[in-house]
Amino acid sequence: MLQKLSISNYALISNVSIDFKKHFTVITGETGAGKSIIFGAIELLLGTRASNKVLKNPNFKCVVEGVFLQNKQVLSKLVEMDLDVNEDLIIRREIRKNGTSRSFINDSPVKIDQLKNISQYIIEINGQHLINKMDSLKFKYDFIDSFLNNNKLLSNYKNSFTNYSKAVDKQINLKKRAAILSEKKDFLNFQLDELSNYNLEQWDEEAIQNEYIIASNSEEINDLLEKMNNTYGRSGGLSDSIEELKTFSNDFLSHIHNFSNLNDRIKSIKIEIEDIFHEINRNFKTSSPDKNKLIELDELLKKINYLLKKFNVSDLKSLIDKKNAVAKELMEFNEMDSEINQVDKEVQLYQSQCLKLGRQLYDLRSKQAPIIEKKINNVLETLSMGHANFKIDLNLSNEITRYGINDNSLLISVNNTSKYYPLHQFSSGGELSRVALAMKYISSSFNSLSTLIFDEIDSGVSGKVASEVGYLLKEISKTTQVINITHLPQVAAIAKYHLNVSKNDLSGEMETEINYLRKEDRIQVLAKMLGGDKTGKAALNNALELLN
Repeated sequence: MLQKLSISNYALISNVSIDFKKHFTVITGETGAGKSIIFGAIELLLGTRASNKVLKNPNFKCVVEGVFLQNKQVLSKLVEMDLDVNEDLIIRREIRKNGTSRSFINDSPVKIDQLKNISQYIIEINGQHLINKMDSLKFKYDFIDSFLNNNKLLSNYKNSFTNYSKAVDKQINLKKRAAILSEKKDFLNFQLDELSNYNLEQWDEEAIQNEYIIASNSEEINDLLEKMNNTYGRSGGLSDSIEELKTFSNDFLSHIHNFSNLNDRIKSIKIEIEDIFHEINRNFKTSSPDKNKLIELDELLKKINYLLKKFNVSDLKSLIDKKNAVAKELMEFNEMDSEINQVDKEVQLYQSQCLKLGRQLYDLRSKQAPIIEKKINNVLETLSMGHANFKIDLNLSNEITRYGINDNSLLISVNNTSKYYPLHQFSSGGELSRVALAMKYISSSFNSLSTLIFDEIDSGVSGKVASEVGYLLKEISKTTQVINITHLPQVAAIAKYHLNVSKNDLSGEMETEINYLRKEDRIQVLAKMLGGDKTGKAALNNALELLN
């Protein structure tokens, strides 16, 4: 139940707060006074799109807040979403100057999807859009399923369908992947065979390159080695020169004691030079050029460069990674048959479940359909539509949908003919509104919604029919809070509470005001609704008669 609605800086409203009552409340007002503003503000609490165009003062934000009584479904969802649970449910929507909006549930910021998920369990707005959505699958199945009184079956089918859909998607993706890999299989095998012909893991590109450089320059290297060894080892060479330097240093230092470490440094230099010469000779032994080795290394480098270019990689490591990737892809293909067989079994299992549960749903729906039809047709008769006949057409199929395995059509015939038409093709707006109201009336006692809002659901009717519409809304209000925006005095008079919307000029600025009417004020408003601007004695008497 909606207990309180607060609106600030929205359209023609600067600041207003409305305490709503139980049972049946009507909202009236002249065209353009702002009745739709209330409707729009409440829609924001349901998660509709926000825009800064609604800001009365563009320099400030708009705030719409609703306080609701809790119900079991809301409490469960709050716990599921890990949101605070309070005695009341407080939903707030803020629209900033730049057009962005923020949503809050019990002062906790939430996403729009979360807001919609919560609000759907507490309040529903029914207007012309109710008529427009009567052809949607969701509306038709939600309507008939509200009478089944078997949430367990509906939940089981929903879960099975979810599993079935996931399995089918997985099956489709696997088979697409298998088809792609199948086309590539020969090519992948060719690539793997080619790469497997070489010991890539044993190759060291840098070492091979160095070995090739040495082999290709062996003559020059031998000449240099010979010259180096001669320079170092011949009589009077580098080795003898260092020894002479060492002797000179000993003689020199015998007279100058402050530089005694110089001799040690000379000794270290000799040791280091000897080590360098020995290492060079160890690694670069003098040998005659090996032409066969050079050819072998050249061929090996050509193979490496060829493979790098062919497989579009920059080094041997990347080439090895490519080989492993190809092998993995082929292994995946070889294992895919097993995966496909497994998912095929899953699809069959969930398909079987869906068909079984879907058949149970169909049987239950078929059993309830004539009961629903009779109830609606009885209501239509009270609404002066005894010439019409409402029908639910169910057809069993083996096509699995999110709603079951049967088609569901809501049909109507008029003027006592045997020809039925889908509801959305019904040409008379007034009669279609009555059909919609009849459906909402008989389903209201089966749903858990605490608040139903009707936005001119009574359009296109008048006189006695209007009164019957009012009594129907009053009946609904015995179990559910009903708020109805109306232009009809016959409907307004039947309501327990009456809110009137007016537009006033305050200091040159138009402002919407909303007020509860006392009995005396209701008479005046109803008289005006009956007689237009004329509120003479006759209109006042008619208004008084309507209220009594």
